Amino acid sequence: MITTLAFLFPHTALGKITLYPLDREFGEAWGNLPVYGDAKGGKPRRPPYSGLAAALSAVSGQPVVLMPHSYDHLEDELASPAVAVTTQPFDSWVLSTAVQQWESCIRKGDDLNTLAPILAAAEVQKPELASYVRGSAQGRPHAPGWFYRVASWNFAQRLARKPLPIPNGPSHLNVRWRMDTQGSLISWDNVTTRATERPKRTGYAIHKLDFRVVTHPGEPLFALHVLPTFSRLATHWAGTRTAFIDHGKNTLLRMPIGHTRNSAGEWVPYARNYASEVIEACGMGFAEWPSNDDLTKLAGSVRALVPGPISHPLGKGVGTRFNSVLADHITKTIQRPKITQISFDRTGIELVRPTKGAISSEHLDHALTATGRSRVRIIALYNEGTTRRRMLETLAPYAGDPAGLAVCSDGDDHQLTARLIVRFQRLRAIDRIEQVDWEHELTFLDALEDGALNGAWVETIWNPKPTKREREANQHRHDHKRDLRHALYRRNVVSQFLARLPDSEPDSDEPTADEEPPKDFKALNALRDLLFRLGAVDSRLAQVAQLTDEPILVGIHLRQQRVSNRRPGGADRTQMVEVLTALHTTSSPERAWHLESYDHATHDWLRQADAEAAFGRGPIGRPGHARHEEGALLTRHHIEAALKLLPSDRPLIIFVDTEACRTIWPGLQNMHFGAGELPGDNLRTDTRSVAVVAINTAYGEVPTPVVNAASNRKNPKRPPKPREYLYRRISGTGIPTWYIAQASRSYDGFGGAGSIGGVYTRLTIPKAEEGLQRKDWHSFTAVQITVPNPDGRDPEHLAGLAAQLCHQSLAWDARTRHPVPLHIAGAIDRAHPEYRGPSIEPSEGPGGESEPFPSSL
Repeated sequence: MITTLAFLFPHTALGKITLYPLDREFGEAWGNLPVYGDAKGGKPRRPPYSGLAAALSAVSGQPVVLMPHSYDHLEDELASPAVAVTTQPFDSWVLSTAVQQWESCIRKGDDLNTLAPILAAAEVQKPELASYVRGSAQGRPHAPGWFYRVASWNFAQRLARKPLPIPNGPSHLNVRWRMDTQGSLISWDNVTTRATERPKRTGYAIHKLDFRVVTHPGEPLFALHVLPTFSRLATHWAGTRTAFIDHGKNTLLRMPIGHTRNSAGEWVPYARNYASEVIEACGMGFAEWPSNDDLTKLAGSVRALVPGPISHPLGKGVGTRFNSVLADHITKTIQRPKITQISFDRTGIELVRPTKGAISSEHLDHALTATGRSRVRIIALYNEGTTRRRMLETLAPYAGDPAGLAVCSDGDDHQLTARLIVRFQRLRAIDRIEQVDWEHELTFLDALEDGALNGAWVETIWNPKPTKREREANQHRHDHKRDLRHALYRRNVVSQFLARLPDSEPDSDEPTADEEPPKDFKALNALRDLLFRLGAVDSRLAQVAQLTDEPILVGIHLRQQRVSNRRPGGADRTQMVEVLTALHTTSSPERAWHLESYDHATHDWLRQADAEAAFGRGPIGRPGHARHEEGALLTRHHIEAALKLLPSDRPLIIFVDTEACRTIWPGLQNMHFGAGELPGDNLRTDTRSVAVVAINTAYGEVPTPVVNAASNRKNPKRPPKPREYLYRRISGTGIPTWYIAQASRSYDGFGGAGSIGGVYTRLTIPKAEEGLQRKDWHSFTAVQITVPNPDGRDPEHLAGLAAQLCHQSLAWDARTRHPVPLHIAGAIDRAHPEYRGPSIEPSEGPGGESEPFPSSL
């Protein structure tokens, strides 16, 4: 059995809230507010409800939520009645003054005062939160959108009343929590500190507990998921976005902050949403922001969070021991009404990985038949001789003539196996500092259009940084990976990069006669990934899947991304990234499984490498497609049309990402689980099965594993890690949910450093081990699997198939977060040159047509 940091609680545990009902008149008044760019300039935008809520939180010291009152998604939020929800009634004068001042700031000093009278006239209510819950008896509980933001407040307040006792030798360290104005708990008085000498600096961090109220399939009760984080504190204001303020009350103010220049030209912070102006208008005074020196010394009543991934004396993560202690504490503290810790029981399905490592030389040619080509060429592009040697050594196990491979010349094909050839080519442009016209540099590839499938193995400088001489000359290296990958896609060539060894990493030391040369894991993994992108599939998946009716395993990967270009309004538009993959299985060992992906341009299914190149050549997303309303309908119809093109005489098993797809197909939502529309509904016939399996890996939605309670503890302090089995939980209405949990590779490796968080907490680590505070402390992670429609198949067999296709991946010796079809779709998305980056601008092509050209960026 695996226990988790998730708890079911009866509706009576929800408690009461303070609610101000606001009719449509409030929405109309709000719609008449002008656009604004915050107090310090910026892009004008329509004021969100959350802006006023943040200002009210600052002046009241209470969490405040202002949202539409609706059980459904709204296209126009202002057309619906709204509610303002908090923990205690506002002082009437403070409420009127704060809202009037906030509106005046929005209107740049004009005092029209349209909102305050409406809020002041609202009748204050103190309802039970449970009164807003519908559908519990049917195992489909749902509530208005604001409910999920406030339902954890009562729970957090109860948990904050009692300190968390962490075992510390013969005694305990009591961690006292303070609630902030977002409903999180902060260990304000228990700060973790670590100082370093080189460079000389001190880092600080606090523990923070976030809470999320969610539903589970078929479960009549709501679940509260507890999300511990180790929040590192900033020692300067640069780039910071969030600050905590101790204003003399039990509740801490959590303020979003921005930055502006003062009269002296220095960058200083300011409270966004006009919070400081509202506080001053209410006569409460606003303390000055501390200086950088104050943050460095942790002096004063303000603390800021680091803005993102930065170098810091302290690592990330609380560790598994903290999670275990916290889970026990919650169970003991919340007794009336009693909550139930969510746990999963082990099934009889053991997850196995019979094949590890790269595709073996004797199986390579058979695996390459999955590409659909008789010849596959690896084009090895390098500039540094050491990289060429690394590539040669990595390819050597596949060479029928290793001696010949060692002396092969550049520019010529060298036969490795009956199907695989390699060609080396020196590409000096890789090391250029400035941007390169890759269309010109890659013209030598035109001679290779001979029917072979080409894949490029490319040397790169990973995260290129300028040398000291380049910095002094104000030269900045251009990172070529994005532009080069796009230019290769235009030539129908997939690619994989190999990072050059840094100067500090010696590679020329020859091992002695008794020593085995160290493995070059970077080169080995890069070659595995390239063969994976080319579409090579060996027998490892067939060994674990055991499918006799030869279904097609489909992966549907969706992701919404903003359009990012220089055109007016470009940043306000979104596009839906849609990648569909199909893994064609076979029961015959003579035939290899093969991968296809859907090409939106030709409306056809292509072999994986051709489809990835076609996807990478064009824009990453489809305009007009979206998660809601008409955009969701367009997305659904487009994908259904693509699925219709698959062979109609083969059964389908469709794997979808729950979080990404549930607004497109309502049957994936817990409120309509299995009863609403699902992908493939119009393909199902009396003779054709179309099963749907949903995979959820979303942070906050999948319960965090705590301990494998069925395992004997070798170390009484260290929580036993999950076993390699499929786990199951049955809901209150009989609907099963499956679960696979795992420790990360870092947790299992690196001696004691990887799992130090299983033995100690950040607050109780012995002085002799304090150096390990700089490491990231990993916790267990999990994947949740549901089967909305098994369509005649055994649901547990489908869940086991999904789990097994996570456990046995194609190009990785550890477990992936998604089954192979979904994992491949995500990999194709991440390889696109526009992935989470600027859009590629079209330019005039040779034939007069507008086409993407990377050097125009």
